[in-house]
Amino acid sequence: MQKIRKNRRKAYEIDIGMKISQKDANIKRFYELINKSIDIMQTKAENKLNPLKHPLSDEAKKRLKWMYIIYFECDRNITKSARKIGISRQWLSAIHSIWIKENKDPLSLEPESKAPDNTENRKRIDKEIEDKIIKIKKGYLQGSWGKDKIQAHLKRKYKMEVGATTVNRYLHKHGLINVKISNRLKAYHKKKKEKEKFKNRPPKDIKDYKPGALVEKDVKFIVKMGQFVNTEKYKAKENFWYQHTAIDSFTRIKITELAGDMDSATAVDTFKKCEDKFPFQIACVNTDNGSENEKDFDSYLKEKNIAHFYSRAGTPTDNPRVERSHLTDDIEFYNQGNICKSLEKQIEKNKAWDDVYNNVRPHQALNYLTPMEFYRLYKTNPEEAYKIVKDWEEYLNKQRKRQMNSRKIKKREKIDKLIQQIDVRLAKAKN
Repeated sequence: MQKIRKNRRKAYEIDIGMKISQKDANIKRFYELINKSIDIMQTKAENKLNPLKHPLSDEAKKRLKWMYIIYFECDRNITKSARKIGISRQWLSAIHSIWIKENKDPLSLEPESKAPDNTENRKRIDKEIEDKIIKIKKGYLQGSWGKDKIQAHLKRKYKMEVGATTVNRYLHKHGLINVKISNRLKAYHKKKKEKEKFKNRPPKDIKDYKPGALVEKDVKFIVKMGQFVNTEKYKAKENFWYQHTAIDSFTRIKITELAGDMDSATAVDTFKKCEDKFPFQIACVNTDNGSENEKDFDSYLKEKNIAHFYSRAGTPTDNPRVERSHLTDDIEFYNQGNICKSLEKQIEKNKAWDDVYNNVRPHQALNYLTPMEFYRLYKTNPEEAYKIVKDWEEYLNKQRKRQMNSRKIKKREKIDKLIQQIDVRLAKAKN
């Protein structure tokens, strides 16, 4: 019997990876099940009572679970629900009443702020400092100084230590803030924060991970017949065809679809055709911030469970492979007289060019293999394919260092020459 117990204890040690008793292991398992059950309930509560997915605090999420228990587990019985949750019936009834009064709005479950309603009578700074803040704001450049400059000036000239937030509060109090500028700055920072939150850059590791791990997408403007049809409107829609390009970051396999428009609905249609032509599934897509990549296109990617990443605004180097392919299209295809009169003929020409690009044209980055040859090499010998990728990355790093050093040398030579000119100029006696 003792041997059996010892064997059981050893089995627990191996399974959990640390020396704990059978009793402790059971307790740990119990808490894991409890936490899992809580997570499941939280998800159910969110789906049932927060369908619009309002962002809630931890306290509001906890209260949302209470409402779920009342309606879906205790048949709307407040007393039974309070006993099950482990709180007083009066407290649960009060929260439930607020929730019902607000038409079951999940945001009504947020706890009230504990900050006092009125803090005007609270002494924050001396009257002398307050007067200095007002004087500085009104005195310099018609009030153009902001809170940070005023804070620095108070510290340097008057040896007064005041926080920038406190300065800003007193500027508001005395009506010395330009509301238009203040609101514009608030809106800008809010918009910037939202962009940073929802528009993410792709991780570097997935760029050369596997075929389909990351596909770069962009739109190229093609001038019809090489000249403007509508000369009165330089950016008129009728002057262009739109080449929707998708290129795999790892294999460089490129698929293009030509269209007469570039809205998000057209982007979805062209991307579906590109998906069918790729010999592998697509996991992630990286695009710029153009309107064609929002709305319908973004919704389609979410529906297909494809991760959507964005380039930074005004940074084409964040989508380097598709941008470089567009340069190749210009040099080796469009500039060679391959622009047709009709869209149908142009589509046929572009399909033939895609075949040349993927099956005939050697790529320096792929050790002069074609994209399809490199894809077949990856399928048969992935180690060799990854070696080619690594060698190319090392080559690029050497080129970057060489160019950086070259720029430094040229810049240093220009600065030295300028300093010589300055010395000659300053050495002359002023007449």
